[in-house]
Amino acid sequence: MKTTLKMSVISTALFAQPIMANADVLASVKPLGFIASSIANGVTNTQILVPTGASPHDYSLKLSDIQKVKSADLVLWVGEDIDSFLEKPVSQIDRKKVITIADLAEIEPLLSQAHHEYFHEDGDHDHKHEHKHEHKSGHGHNHEHGNHEGLTTNWHIWYSPAISQIVAQKVADKLTVQFPDKKELIAKNLADFNRTLAEQSDKIKAQLAPFKEKGFFVFHDAYGYFNDAYGLKQSGYFTINPLVAPGAKTLAHIKQEIAEHRVNCLFAEPQFTPKVIESLAKSTAVNVGRLDPIGDGVRLGANSYADFLQATADSYTQCLSK
Repeated sequence: MKTTLKMSVISTALFAQPIMANADVLASVKPLGFIASSIANGVTNTQILVPTGASPHDYSLKLSDIQKVKSADLVLWVGEDIDSFLEKPVSQIDRKKVITIADLAEIEPLLSQAHHEYFHEDGDHDHKHEHKHEHKSGHGHNHEHGNHEGLTTNWHIWYSPAISQIVAQKVADKLTVQFPDKKELIAKNLADFNRTLAEQSDKIKAQLAPFKEKGFFVFHDAYGYFNDAYGLKQSGYFTINPLVAPGAKTLAHIKQEIAEHRVNCLFAEPQFTPKVIESLAKSTAVNVGRLDPIGDGVRLGANSYADFLQATADSYTQCLSK
């Protein structure tokens, strides 16, 4: 009887406790996971918070996500715009377990701007809609990155090899403190990361060199760091809601821009409705390509960041070579 009662109490206690997800290194989005998993390879696991197919720009945290943040050995996030949904749970954990990229003084000189606006139709009028971000950081200062021209800081920092190297170093520093017995392996992983990135960058520059003068448009002004690093010339951008087909006026505007700039290629992203792409491909001479800023097709692991940059280069080559 006593044994039964004891077992009952234990099982009740177990069920009353929330099941803690073992998160190890937790990256907010997959491209940050490429950096983290390269450094953490053989040391600890890396998990990604925003799942495949979901957009970080409008992601809503689940209870299980909050548990992952609380149980993580290390949380890697941007801390601005892209993953600001994490602000509250991150503010509730030990800051020693967090890397907030937006707060790294070393990256400030390397940051550039991007357009953050979109066209939508209201009756018979097209409106250019500007997005401004005013994000109050939990670390005692504000980041405000909006202005009247619709320019904001480009927080797609994983497309910058230089910024990503700084992030990789910070991950290595944090993991060395948490796993002192793996210090040599972490140092080796970091050295491998930097060497592989340098080698891959040389290959990508050579691969994309023939397309330096070929203009192209994107549907999401996220690729500036990559274009600058590897010498590509983006003609412009159209930022429209990827899940809503644009109306006739917006399509007419895009077609006009393509014709005026003699654009060779127009890049969409995986989540865009096929109808948008089909319509533009049929009615203009432009080639249509796909860019995936989250790297859904790339696996985490030792060389995953270099593989991600290579996959992006291949996407550019596929369309610009036509």
